[in-house]
Amino acid sequence: MDTAAAVTRELAGTQQDPVLCHQDLQGSNVLRAQRESWLAIDPKPLVGEPAFDVASLLRDRRWEIRRAVIERRLALLSGELGLERDRMRAWGIVHALHWGVGPDKLEGDLVKCARMLAT
Repeated sequence: MDTAAAVTRELAGTQQDPVLCHQDLQGSNVLRAQRESWLAIDPKPLVGEPAFDVASLLRDRRWEIRRAVIERRLALLSGELGLERDRMRAWGIVHALHWGVGPDKLEGDLVKCARMLAT
């Protein structure tokens, strides 16, 4: 939590140009569609920088969260989208803990993902 708080303070003051973020863009929310090749469903709209919005892809829970998978996703997204790997990693920590820790919940897989991203 201390790491998440520190990176949040750092990132908040240096955000890039804001865009409309989906915030829950992960495998089960992307469908084949008729009018377009792909359709993203179930958005949780929020304004933020693009590096924030890839956090859901880093922690996609359809598969076991493993360091090698996260590192491969960081490399792919950085290369394809031209986003800073360190910013995506940092937002991934914040996002995983936001979705995984709360007054009435503690989701171990998301805490594990945050720990992997932090080290």
